[in-house]
Amino acid sequence: MPTTVHLMPDSFRRLSYRLLAIGFYAVLLAATLWTGYELGQRRVSELMVVQTAAREAERLASVAERDRLSEELARALRERVIAERSSQIDRETARALGDQLKQSEFTQLSLHKELSYLRQLVQEGGRGALRAVDLRLASDGRPNAFRYAFTVTQLAPGFGSATAEVRFGIEGQDSQGAATLSLKDLPNAAPRALPVELEHLQSLSGTFELPDDFEPTGILIAIEPSDDRLIPIAESFPWSPTTAEPVSPVPTEEIHR
Repeated sequence: MPTTVHLMPDSFRRLSYRLLAIGFYAVLLAATLWTGYELGQRRVSELMVVQTAAREAERLASVAERDRLSEELARALRERVIAERSSQIDRETARALGDQLKQSEFTQLSLHKELSYLRQLVQEGGRGALRAVDLRLASDGRPNAFRYAFTVTQLAPGFGSATAEVRFGIEGQDSQGAATLSLKDLPNAAPRALPVELEHLQSLSGTFELPDDFEPTGILIAIEPSDDRLIPIAESFPWSPTTAEPVSPVPTEEIHR
């Protein structure tokens, strides 16, 4: 039986080759595109890594700058506190020195007055005198209310019992100008009169309130003895209330003893 041979047409073979070539090129193109994509992804990843590293470096630099500025601010605040404290110490020292100087001047003035009194006693034939010492003034805890205490003593001993009237006044300024208010002029003053009877010394004290429109500058204590052997004396004291506990008034019976 004869063998039958089927021959493939040339057009079909050419089509098959063409399809194979197209498939090969398609595979090659896909591989090329994939390779490019991979390379692009890698390039993008590398670029992101570089940008991330740069941003991290900037962040670290910002944190370091923030810490430096915070430290400088804290140091400036410490220096400011130290400067303010030093200034406060200087002011307190200056005030303390001023108070000491004022007290020293007041003591020197008192000694000068006492020397003048003694000279006057000698010049006037051995007459004596009473004077006010150890004046203390403190706030009474109410607006414009104060307590006071002082001692009346014989300047020169040997005159026996002495009686006198003490005039206690506040020197200052009111709406009319300079003025001196006596205990009788001051609101709620107690006592309103300060008689003394002593051989050596006697303590006096009391309370008073200042008018709202009165600005005190000093205290005037005048002693007018009833005995001709004693000379009258008037002394001025600076207005310097203390923050210490107010002195307790001496009972009226002790004033009139």
